[in-house]
Amino acid sequence: MPYEVTFTKRVEIMDRGHYINECCVGGDAVVEHLLPAVERRYVAVRANQEDWGWFIWCRQQGVKLAIDIHADDPEQGRFRIHLTSRLRRWGLIDSTRDTPELDELRDLVVAELTPWVDGPCHFARVDKSDQ
Repeated sequence: MPYEVTFTKRVEIMDRGHYINECCVGGDAVVEHLLPAVERRYVAVRANQEDWGWFIWCRQQGVKLAIDIHADDPEQGRFRIHLTSRLRRWGLIDSTRDTPELDELRDLVVAELTPWVDGPCHFARVDKSDQ
C-alpha cells in the first residue's frame, strides 16, 4: 500500500505563472529540498511538474519509486506527498506493490522533511481505492 505524507511548510512563491495548476504552487520548493538526498541514494532520478503537482521518480534494484507532491493549500503551505513502489508484473505491466524499498523511501522522505517543515510531519498508509 502507498504512503501519504502530510506537512506544512510555507515557501516563497516567486511567479505563479510558472505553475500549471494551483496544486503545483510551491511543490518545486519541496522537490528542491528532497532531490539531493534522493539523488545520493537512487538511480534514474527524474523530477518535473505535471498538471496534478510535482514528482520525483527513481529506481532501486528494479523497483520503480515515486514521490508525488501536491499542494493542498499553497498560501498556508499545506502539502501532501504520495509514495509508491511499482514492480513489473509478468514482464508486461507495472503494478503498485508493497516493497521494502517503499519503506526505505518513506524513512528517507520523513527524515529529510522533519527538520525542514513548520510543524509535525505525518505519514499513513493509503488504500489504493482512496487515491
